Amino acid sequence: MIQGPELLAPAGSWEALVAAVQNGADAVYLGGKMFNARQSANNFDHDELARAVEYAHIRGVRIYVTVNILLADHELEEALGFLHFLQNAGVDAAILQDLGLARLAREVIPELSIHASTQMTVHNIPGVRLMQQSGFDRIVLAREMSLEEIAAIKQETGADLEVFVHGALCVCYSGQCLMSSLIGGRSGNRGKCAQPCRLQYRLVDEKGRTLADPGRVGEYLLSPRDINTGAYIPQLIDAGINSFKIEGRMKRPEYVATVVRIYRNLIDRALENKNHYRVEKKEARDLAQIFNRDFSPGYLFGNPGRDLMSFKRPNNRGVRLGRVKGYNPGNKTIEIMLEEPLRVGDGIEVWVSEGGRSGVEVNSILVNDKPVEFAPAGTLVGLSIPGKIRPGDRVFKTHDAALMERARETFTSPRETRKIPLQLWVRARVGEPMYLRVVDHQGFTAEGYSDEICQEARKRPLTAEFLKEQLDRLGNTPFALADLEADLEDRVILPVREINELRRRVLADLEQKRAGTFRRPGLAEHLFKQRLRGAFSRIHKHEPPRTTEPLLAVNVTDITSLQAAVSYGADIVYFGGESYRSKGIVTEKDLQYGLEFCQKNGVSLVLNSPRILHDNELSSFTGLLQRVVDLPLNGILVGNLGLLKIIKEYTDKPVIGDFTLNVFNTATLHYLKEQGVARAVLSPELTIKQMQEMAATTPLPLEALVQGALPLMNSKYCPVGSVLGAFSTGKKCTGPCSSKRCGLKDRMGLVFPIEVDRYCRMHLFNAKDLCVIEDVPVLLASGITVLRIEAKKENHEYVARTVNHYRKAITRYKHGMRDERKDREAKEDLEQLSAAGITKGHYFRGVI
Repeated sequence: MIQGPELLAPAGSWEALVAAVQNGADAVYLGGKMFNARQSANNFDHDELARAVEYAHIRGVRIYVTVNILLADHELEEALGFLHFLQNAGVDAAILQDLGLARLAREVIPELSIHASTQMTVHNIPGVRLMQQSGFDRIVLAREMSLEEIAAIKQETGADLEVFVHGALCVCYSGQCLMSSLIGGRSGNRGKCAQPCRLQYRLVDEKGRTLADPGRVGEYLLSPRDINTGAYIPQLIDAGINSFKIEGRMKRPEYVATVVRIYRNLIDRALENKNHYRVEKKEARDLAQIFNRDFSPGYLFGNPGRDLMSFKRPNNRGVRLGRVKGYNPGNKTIEIMLEEPLRVGDGIEVWVSEGGRSGVEVNSILVNDKPVEFAPAGTLVGLSIPGKIRPGDRVFKTHDAALMERARETFTSPRETRKIPLQLWVRARVGEPMYLRVVDHQGFTAEGYSDEICQEARKRPLTAEFLKEQLDRLGNTPFALADLEADLEDRVILPVREINELRRRVLADLEQKRAGTFRRPGLAEHLFKQRLRGAFSRIHKHEPPRTTEPLLAVNVTDITSLQAAVSYGADIVYFGGESYRSKGIVTEKDLQYGLEFCQKNGVSLVLNSPRILHDNELSSFTGLLQRVVDLPLNGILVGNLGLLKIIKEYTDKPVIGDFTLNVFNTATLHYLKEQGVARAVLSPELTIKQMQEMAATTPLPLEALVQGALPLMNSKYCPVGSVLGAFSTGKKCTGPCSSKRCGLKDRMGLVFPIEVDRYCRMHLFNAKDLCVIEDVPVLLASGITVLRIEAKKENHEYVARTVNHYRKAITRYKHGMRDERKDREAKEDLEQLSAAGITKGHYFRGVI
């Protein structure tokens, strides 16, 4: 068979690992007990990881371990120790998010293969090239990529690419979501996401008035459908994707078994004959039955708008079983005409007209008033279901007992499902030990001799048929007998126990040889520690940059706000490259005017840039750079790995690395300095204590966010256009975002503002403004160089008041005039600017 893409399966438990391997996965990704983005999964301790590697490698399956979270400085050494363990345990690769950890891993454990997690938000060609340059052997692309973009990246870079093909979809670009973090302290970047996106929201205007009837539209406006690309496997193969990834480390092993089994069949079928490729009805039904929030192909064929979303249900909907026909008073059952088969033990759910949904396990099925264990599709059945159920209510099968049992058998039975075919050759001579040689389908060979010598048989000598039966007892091994060639002397015999022992020893040797082919050279402990000391000494020996006068920066998206920022005392204004439709798109003429205004008033203007720039958008931005390169810009604010890679090709202006690069430790600061960054904006998920510690050894000047509504999400999906526009009809969106300010109101009544940028991407902001005006002295004393007000969605009045207060606070600090009363009064005034109140974010509470 033609070599195809890798099928990569999730495993959050040992049972899920076995399910993945036994159902046809080529590789499995899993997490240890720490440092991974699915901390709620069971995960694997060190002994279990080592056992998992051996189990998988014997069966020809690779193991990748997720270390895909941001790490604080005090965690880096332990994380590197974990990577050292993974290397010596024989893990095939580690999946990383943290730029600093990746930099250290290349220096301390270069022997270990590393993959760039989807949490790194890699979504353009230069971003892929930067990751290749940084030592990553594979890049897991952002889930917002189209097939056309993926194919172009493959052609241009030749990179090993991994893409999600099935499972849950994050509504936000992965690695760019602060929603769970800022709302409840549970950080997605730290593996603790509480999934607030799956909760209920209403689309409202700026006065809180509902813009769309939730009864008609639905209330789960941030809850995407699951990805299902089964119908498009040939196209995915043609795009050059190396690894097809199934999401689901939080899913039960039955889910893993079912999805892996079906995708194994689909990939093999596509490789066999792309022109006659198909998904069988039963395969499609099984995928839907095991778990679905409804399905979509994600962004593979463009932005599907509202067809991406599951507005009316954030969890498993199962498969439609039928509608309620009526009530049978004789046997007190609900009558349903089945559209799918139904068995006793299945789980069903009725979407009732009043009271939501009613779920129950089917304990009895009546057909013509007689109990049956099974009823096929097309049968009118009577079921006992509690609740207020009415004719017309829809019924769904959410649990298929037979499907679950079939899946469960693959990981609970001692007999393995996935077998490795063996060719056996046996020679037996009287007076000599028996010789056995085994060869598997990949050419691995093992051989051995019996401990005892063969004797002359008095009654029943060995035959090829008897040996085949004896040597074929491989039920609890990963092997199966494909063929046996026996060279037997007449009337030779050997005790059965000796034959069994010989088989056991030779197969054990074969297992070790198979496992050994995956094993990379181990790294001695003393060498690891020597490299570790060297790496950390180089990080900490750098003297921090010279202390400069503290500066105040403001990020804005319109001219009047820029003027207000300059007039009230800003030192730096970020402007020009990012804008929102509600405020009008910033033009080059606006940028030129802003530059003149700032230059005349002695204020620096730094061109801000979008955090997301797909390749076609990237060329648009670099075109802007080329046209304004001779203007007196004071720098470029960059929060995109792709732009960071190529920025120096277009300008020699200073580069400021934005907080969207997830700067969480000192090692990341060193990485950014090596990429030409002149100043770095720290992650808003850091505490003030962590910022102080980083400032003590930083190789770069540091900037911190101190005021404003922080962005919770950046999403290619836009609820404004999907709910109010014309996305659902396939027509061009009517652009409701240009005429009104919108937000999402949660169950507590908090409104999270929405802005839509020039690329029609949604920016969702926190309901509460960050405000640390009282802590300005602490931040400046710790060595933070620049304090930043985030005001891209705000008007000039907001900018004027916030800049005025922070300017005065900085001035008081510079003159040693701490005035708690004025700080308190400033805080009270700033609190009036945010309808939902203010927050200190993670400055003191940190993230979980």
